[in-house]
Amino acid sequence: MIKNVDELVDILIMNPVIAAVRDGDMLDRSLDSASKVVFMLFGSIGELERQCEKLYNAGKVFFLHVDLIDGLRPDPVGVRYIASTMKPTGIITTKGACVRMAHDSGLFAIQRVFMLDSSALRSGVQNVLSCRPDLVEILPGVSEKVLSIAKQQFTLPLIAGGLINTKVDVFSALNAGVIAVSTSCEPLWCLDK
Repeated sequence: MIKNVDELVDILIMNPVIAAVRDGDMLDRSLDSASKVVFMLFGSIGELERQCEKLYNAGKVFFLHVDLIDGLRPDPVGVRYIASTMKPTGIITTKGACVRMAHDSGLFAIQRVFMLDSSALRSGVQNVLSCRPDLVEILPGVSEKVLSIAKQQFTLPLIAGGLINTKVDVFSALNAGVIAVSTSCEPLWCLDK
């Protein structure tokens, strides 16, 4: 069990490519991948417990994107259920209220911020300041300029996600100052630093 944010950040720095899985087949392939960290970007209440058990048994550090789970509302009861039954390391969300619920349930929280324009940046910074997630995931993660701006604006550790499909994308994002990248591009899951 990861005890604090510093320990989580160390794990991400040592394992900077996160397997972002979008279906059950990808999930199964992630179990044998070199990626220590997995983001589950899909799920339904009926299958979720079994899928999380697989990740847990494989020794993966995993996060559930609570906004994308079918049949489970990301409200206080739903988040407590996730924490007690699914036992993820934490959640991913775009909603500030879910960040607070995650912390109240003993989970880490990653807040996704879509950097579409300067207005979205300002809104994202304000949301992060008000709800205090543990990490911020910046999307899309393929623009060094966007990541550099985000690095200046956010005081929390950053993850880049979205549209990362090549080794160059991974290394560009890491060079821009993020601690890790999330990708659904499976060949990158075994990428050496």
